[in-house]
Amino acid sequence: MKKFDQFLQKLTFNISRDKELDMNRRGFIGASLGLIGTMFLSSIPLVGHALKKEEKTSQKAMKIAGIEELNIGDSKPFTYVDEKDPALLIRISEDEYRAYHIKCTHLQCPVYYDKASNKMACPCHNGFFSVYDGSVLAGPPQRSLPSILLEKRNDGLYAIGMKGGEM
Repeated sequence: MKKFDQFLQKLTFNISRDKELDMNRRGFIGASLGLIGTMFLSSIPLVGHALKKEEKTSQKAMKIAGIEELNIGDSKPFTYVDEKDPALLIRISEDEYRAYHIKCTHLQCPVYYDKASNKMACPCHNGFFSVYDGSVLAGPPQRSLPSILLEKRNDGLYAIGMKGGEM
């Protein structure tokens, strides 16, 4: 019988059964804890990136327009939080203004305000967003546009923070 086992081992590419990994409960738990530790350590850069984004959105107030600078239905481009973040201010009515980051949430194409349809449009893939809340109306985007919180003061409109969406 021993010769037959040796013959079978030779047929199966010389696999030696005595060198196989013996996976008992302790070995399984040790390997599992090692995997969990590795996954935890690999997530640290992602947490750092998320915290960095949080810092980026807590900025000082920045003046973006005068009170009577825009007529109803007009828009004005600006940048907010920094020069890499294009945004658009839209005057909806006598006392209502909205501001959004204009990078489409689908593939980052620049979104523009279409006064005729009263929608924000992405020309790349025919996506449309609501002027009132930045939500997706049509097209491939799955997320709303990030909105910019506004504050009306005596000397103009100020961007004071971010609300929703991902930049």
